[in-house]
Amino acid sequence: MTAWVVRGGRRGEYEELFMAESLVAIDYGVVTSVAEFRNRDLLREQLTSRSAADQLWRFAHEIHTGDIVVLPRKSPRVVAMGRVSGDYQYLPSLEAPHIRPVNWTAPEIPHADFDSDFLNSFGGQGTVYRIRAQDAESRLAEIINRHLAGAPIEYADDPSPKPAGTSSTVDDESFTFDLEEQINRRIIDRIRQRFFGTRLEYLVGSILRASGYHAIETRQGPDGGIDVVAGQGDMGFGHPRLCVQVKSGRSAVDLADYNRLQGNIGSYGAEHGLLVSLSDFTRAVRNENERSFFQIRLWGPNELVERLLDTYDRLPEDIRSEIPIRSRGILIETDD
Repeated sequence: MTAWVVRGGRRGEYEELFMAESLVAIDYGVVTSVAEFRNRDLLREQLTSRSAADQLWRFAHEIHTGDIVVLPRKSPRVVAMGRVSGDYQYLPSLEAPHIRPVNWTAPEIPHADFDSDFLNSFGGQGTVYRIRAQDAESRLAEIINRHLAGAPIEYADDPSPKPAGTSSTVDDESFTFDLEEQINRRIIDRIRQRFFGTRLEYLVGSILRASGYHAIETRQGPDGGIDVVAGQGDMGFGHPRLCVQVKSGRSAVDLADYNRLQGNIGSYGAEHGLLVSLSDFTRAVRNENERSFFQIRLWGPNELVERLLDTYDRLPEDIRSEIPIRSRGILIETDD
């Protein structure tokens, strides 16, 4: 058994097809079955990109039934995992005609459930490549099994531990890292380490204040799930007025929290809500938010980092010392 990353297009344009049709698929402009090429060199002659030819050959011949497939999804920003359930096929009716059937046993796993060496591997720019982290197959299989059983994932004190001797090396010679994704991931890890619970509420409140809001954290007493209230204008009496709910836990935020925020907006005299999560949101929340687009905004981990970077120079000194950034998106590594 082997573990593979297969991406759903440069912008995630094939992801819905993957989920709806229980498959993974790639294109590369080859309008015939890979089975018609006797060897990899003949396929390389067909394509101008040696990397594309190698990945297509790997997809058709080196992935096997029972292998684990990892799909880092762009919307929602979760990871789907499943197992290959059949042989390579060429289906010219599809936009991406080279396919492998997949049983998506765990289609929405939060990034927080994966160790940092896996997250580094998921940030590669290759389309098809093998994950070479230590014991990758058994560790990923355990995550799948725990999600199937509905059991919580256990964590060490470090929210993104890297087991001794692990490596995110992959066997695709053209593999490169998505630099922005890697920078964001390291900043998110730092936020998880230094800002948890009320500290994350303070960070979100500070970002809002740096964005021109008057904001206070409602940390004392029964707040009904509202962690920050904020308003524009003189002393915060202007508009828009926000109720903010902040979640620093390990699980993707579900509809219960979303509905609670929606119900609290009116009782606080606000017009809009902001739901912030370090572990992103379930698909049900994303779908519901499409219907409540003009009322509630969602900040997942990447949106939080984007807002942090946009306001970084205006944030309090204590926050900048906890998240030291030399220039936009470059985290300064420290030993502490």
